[in-house]
Amino acid sequence: MSEHLTEQEQIETLKRWWAENGKGIMTGVVLALAGYFGYQWWQGDQRTKAEAASDLYQTFVEAVSANNNQPDNKQLTTARNVAEQLKDDFGKRIYASQAALRLAAISAESNDLEAAQQQLQWVLDNTSETSLELLAKRRLAAVVAARGEPDEGLKLLEGTVPPAFAALYSETRGDILKQKGDTAGARAAYEQALTELLPEQAGNTQLLRLKAESLAVTESSDAQNQTEPVSEGDE
Repeated sequence: MSEHLTEQEQIETLKRWWAENGKGIMTGVVLALAGYFGYQWWQGDQRTKAEAASDLYQTFVEAVSANNNQPDNKQLTTARNVAEQLKDDFGKRIYASQAALRLAAISAESNDLEAAQQQLQWVLDNTSETSLELLAKRRLAAVVAARGEPDEGLKLLEGTVPPAFAALYSETRGDILKQKGDTAGARAAYEQALTELLPEQAGNTQLLRLKAESLAVTESSDAQNQTEPVSEGDE
């Protein structure tokens, strides 16, 4: 009898415990299942979007490749349309920014600097990739300077950048200073770029040296002209 009562007490205790905790447990189970299946759905959705963006970008690359560098070509129109779709539907993904950077380069090559600036600014406003942001900012600085606003271009190059971009930024700064007529500043920027080159960027050494040396010759020539005495015939 005592054993039977003990079993009954255990059952009653279990019932009371379930009444007090069962709802919370079931809620936890439901939430856990919802979280699991929700995460699985999210992962699947992300894979689907990534594949769609990748397919669109592949179409963009093929259209650009088929364009043969023609300024007005159906393939280029296709590439631009696909790039806009990438920007509209997958604006935060790397493919959209890569397409915008490529279109900016194409526009710059055809001297459509306004279009190039718009594409580069879009990348700056939308990318979450630091490397793409730095690349777009450097190119934008050159484009803005080429459009007649060198001081605005120099502002874009201000601040510290990672070592992989340091030489590129210094070189671009030198190009803009040269455009402004600041020969000494440009040469100093090129020489700084030479010191900032990483081993994998050694291929750019010769070009930077040529840029710096050409300005050194110019400075020497200017200095000589300034100190050259005026002959009597020139008075």
